Amino acid sequence: MKRIFAINCGSTSTKVAYFEDDKMIKKVSLDITAEQLKKMPKVLDQRDYRTQQVQEFLRENSLNPAEFHMVVSRAGTIPSVPYDGAYEVNDLMIASVTYAPEAQHASTLSCLIAHQLVKGLDVPVIIYDPTCVDSADPIAKVTGIPEIINMPIAHLLNTKMAGITYAESVGKQYKDLNLIIVQLGGGITLGFHDHGRIADWVYDDEGPMSPQRAGAIPTRYMANFCYEQFASGKTLQEVRMYLCGQSGLVAYFDTQDVRDVVAMMEAGDEQAELVLKAMAYGVAKSIGALAVTREGKVDQIIITGGIAHSELLTNWIKEKVSFIAPVSVIPGEREMEALAAGALRVLNGEEAVHPYIYYPKGYSSIEEIIQNPNFLA
Repeated sequence: MKRIFAINCGSTSTKVAYFEDDKMIKKVSLDITAEQLKKMPKVLDQRDYRTQQVQEFLRENSLNPAEFHMVVSRAGTIPSVPYDGAYEVNDLMIASVTYAPEAQHASTLSCLIAHQLVKGLDVPVIIYDPTCVDSADPIAKVTGIPEIINMPIAHLLNTKMAGITYAESVGKQYKDLNLIIVQLGGGITLGFHDHGRIADWVYDDEGPMSPQRAGAIPTRYMANFCYEQFASGKTLQEVRMYLCGQSGLVAYFDTQDVRDVVAMMEAGDEQAELVLKAMAYGVAKSIGALAVTREGKVDQIIITGGIAHSELLTNWIKEKVSFIAPVSVIPGEREMEALAAGALRVLNGEEAVHPYIYYPKGYSSIEEIIQNPNFLA
């Protein structure tokens, strides 16, 4: 029996789960209140608090980290890597996400907490299916500004799990199919899974608006918006946080819960209906954009994520895209199961762990990272 502990940090909670082989024994979401977050405005400020929460969970459930066969965590904001699957959490990764993170995102804390839990113990720690796997077609990364390369980023962990789940349901292999998979969450991302490879993608800042994200905004408007924000004293980080956390449904209705907006619509709020339909319209538009990258050769469109529980929203999307390919809805997220399943495959010798050897841009040694930190102030 393999004992596996999984950690997945989100913006307002830390999800943890204990598995014995593929059976989930215990899962909990360790929430952080808005008041607590105000005291810890930067992501790294939350590390000790969240670690203590996890340690308390382990004590309350009589779980000894020394008895774990493996700890697996969500990847966080690391530089692009060439493969999906498992990567070792080593000194380079810890230094990179501590002193030179690619972005300020709570997921970054996952591997830091995992590493701390088993420090000094002979327990391997890995990340699995990071968001930044660079398996995309080179043509997809070209932009109209030569200095800017559009690097791939997507919710690989849950979308790949949805793809595997769908493939198994029809007696096929995930790697034998062409799938467009949509992740409906606080941010909305889409990927074209070409026989197991993310060939092209639409990230949550370049496609539809979402509960917390602005989505794609024409540059003629965005340039003016950013200029006005900076002129008013806003920092780059504050503008980023607005665009990728405080816009979308939150900006319109002061809620990120689609159910709240649906209730407004059902009560006769015409703007609520228009904005919700605009969100579904944007998702459908992005599905169409991905479909043409393979000349419409799509075996299945899969809609997953928390918002996929809304039949109203998914039906609006289906109406517009079902001519491309059949649509399956796999609501919710199975990230903890995906993490544990990956760890179990590693422990069973079915997959190898990739060495982590990728330095943040501008750095060439761990010492240089530590001595010249970039905290994205």
